[in-house]
Amino acid sequence: MSYISVRKALENLLKEYDITLKDLLDTMDEDKESIEASLRKVCSLSDEELEEIESELSNKELNLLLFTIHAFYISDLSGLYKDNVVFPSREEIMVGGKVTFEGLKKLARSLGINVE
Repeated sequence: MSYISVRKALENLLKEYDITLKDLLDTMDEDKESIEASLRKVCSLSDEELEEIESELSNKELNLLLFTIHAFYISDLSGLYKDNVVFPSREEIMVGGKVTFEGLKKLARSLGINVE
């Protein structure tokens, strides 16, 4: 079995649907409260962790993380993209169906987003 980085899988997915990353992010809600509510739904974060991640990342970066989480870790439980294993794996990102703080940071780094 072959492997594909989540970043490459995202690039391929957007290309397949002829969508640019800019177009995708332009359509997403940039309201801080909406982004926070979405993060709370898919992530298991303390208030302090949520505050830290929100202060480090832009709304566009948070939206990119949210889209990627939904596309590759929530809606597709197989961990595969076109018969390739996506890494980081779901097990590295999520525990009990929710993204962990460390998983969120790992995913951000995998997408080329600078996070401490």
